Amino acid sequence: MALDLAAFARIRPYAYHLTSTANLPSILEARRIDCAATLILKDGRNELLRRRRSKHELLRVDGRNIWLRDQAPLHQGNLVLSGGWSFPDLVKALNERVFFWPGTEAGPNDYGHRHFNRYVVEGPVLIRVKTSELLDGNGASAAEFCRYNSGSPRYSGGRPSPRGPDTFVSAASFHWSPSNVIELVFRESATLPSSLEFATKPIGPWRAFGHRAPGG
Repeated sequence: MALDLAAFARIRPYAYHLTSTANLPSILEARRIDCAATLILKDGRNELLRRRRSKHELLRVDGRNIWLRDQAPLHQGNLVLSGGWSFPDLVKALNERVFFWPGTEAGPNDYGHRHFNRYVVEGPVLIRVKTSELLDGNGASAAEFCRYNSGSPRYSGGRPSPRGPDTFVSAASFHWSPSNVIELVFRESATLPSSLEFATKPIGPWRAFGHRAPGG
């Protein structure tokens, strides 16, 4: 049975994206989040497409500095690959996507909170949008769904976490309940609705689109 998108948007009415505060002005200006692969190619750093980032990487894109977050939690020893994928294939697949943590008005899911806490000392910013508007603005058929924290595999029940061509699937191929969605994903880029908000903490306070961005 396919994922019921209406039920998903009802249960997880908000979607959250974490980024560097330095990246926020360009995101607000374009009202779009580009995937890491697009930014990497624009800066000519092609070697980063298929190589795990052990640290943050500074790119220069359209005259602006853009920070790519590290992929330190992506431990190869904690996962098992399928479908003929190699580890560089997985890195490339992650770089080709934009990720959101589903949540409620109170904040993102537990995985999103842990992701924020990992980088909280850096003073990142969270972008919050309504799930229904995000799906409508990008075409619901373009959305992909993941049952895992795809960039941070861990052993569960003594087994490594699976990764492969079925890690990110469409709503039609997601045969679990809306509550099983850990990540809401879009390939290449995600257009943001004009009702987007941003904050420096999951609990807010939230600032509406149109307000001056930190550092902007």
